[in-house]
Amino acid sequence: MTASDHVLVLIGAGSAVFTRGLLADLIGADDLGSWEIRLVDLDPVALDVATRLAQAMVNARRVDDNIRVTSSGDRRAVLPGADFIVTCVGVGGRTAWQRDHEIVQRHGIYQPVGDSIMPGGISRLLRTTPVLVEIAQDIAELAPNAFFFNYSNPMTANVQAIHQQTGLDVVGLCHGMHHIQRELAHLINAPFERTSTLYAGINHLTFIYDFRLNGTDAWPLIRERVRHELAEDPDPADIGNIFYDTPTAWHNPFAWELFERYGAFAAAGDRHVVEFFPERFATGDYYGKKLGVDAFSLPEILEWGEERYREMRAQALGEAPLDQTIFDRSGGEQEQLIAVIRSIMFDSREMFSCNVVNRGLLPGLPEWSAVEIPGVATARGIRAIEVPDLGKPLTAILARRLSSVDIAVEAALTGNRDLVVEAMIADGAVFDTDRASALTDDLLAEQSRLLPRFA
Repeated sequence: MTASDHVLVLIGAGSAVFTRGLLADLIGADDLGSWEIRLVDLDPVALDVATRLAQAMVNARRVDDNIRVTSSGDRRAVLPGADFIVTCVGVGGRTAWQRDHEIVQRHGIYQPVGDSIMPGGISRLLRTTPVLVEIAQDIAELAPNAFFFNYSNPMTANVQAIHQQTGLDVVGLCHGMHHIQRELAHLINAPFERTSTLYAGINHLTFIYDFRLNGTDAWPLIRERVRHELAEDPDPADIGNIFYDTPTAWHNPFAWELFERYGAFAAAGDRHVVEFFPERFATGDYYGKKLGVDAFSLPEILEWGEERYREMRAQALGEAPLDQTIFDRSGGEQEQLIAVIRSIMFDSREMFSCNVVNRGLLPGLPEWSAVEIPGVATARGIRAIEVPDLGKPLTAILARRLSSVDIAVEAALTGNRDLVVEAMIADGAVFDTDRASALTDDLLAEQSRLLPRFA
């Protein structure tokens, strides 16, 4: 490696699925020059698996001269000299996620995801956001000029807290918007490349209010197709199905109800969007199914993730041959990252969906909140663009959903149990203090080893 190589530090590399996707995309990006990839994770076993898998991929494609992989359990040792820093930290991993799900459901609350909002999302926030802030403080000290991207959920809280505590211009990336634009294009049999969107919101509740094909309003085409599909009896397999190849309107019936009311489609689809309307799904009933149980089953997605990890571990340890299909474009969470880096390096000024601190870009929402809006990737970093025309009804929905985030962030950073209760009530899934208190205490007790501030 030479002094002109680019350095990318990936913190949370034990998330092997993300690490694998990033390496696959980077290996295919031969126009970006040579790289040193520094993998960081506190779990030595997970870090070893990710490092071995990454090295096996580099060896398989014989790109040792262009990509060098190193690893460390000490992020401070590898941050100096970084050009790009990516965080994909999941404190407690799938085990903690499963515990949140079980406790919340025991209290009569049904969540299909629980990574952004509602009680499960708040629990994840309490254990994740302080860690992200600590990482960001190290970045501010040791690599303040690096381009800093976050993938960790809850995205809105993490981006807000990092900026509040460090002043760093962290950019949150999520493939949800990109994925939904592809689905909209597919519904009208249009090439994705010929479609365009305008949108604004918060992560996992972003409203696409303008959708065009070849520069012409494509909503009439969408309405015709969706109304036709929803008029037919659904295939039960479509409702609440996480895994599908061909999208239909019945994969996101609630988002299409919102579309009929507001003229905007909510990304990232029903699996996430329903959690922002707990009053609508108070008993978990969702078009004849139960959220998190047989509609968008969280145990199913966790088992799928575990199975993928077992496969990658076997490949990393040489117990199974390397799956060559991993070098195909995965469309995974890291999908935008290489394109963003390319646009920064060549100053090609391409547009991406990004989560940034508002600062008046989305009128009607707090200046300090993190919003998901279009941004241009330039040599000087991401430049988000103002979105002034979302409209009052949708802005009001977003403002309501942001209220609990502020309280939960303060609770997480101070270890204040009473503020957690207030965040639960502001969130809207529970309404009375006694119920919110019991739920809070159960979650804090279950996740206590991951919540040092609440000790």
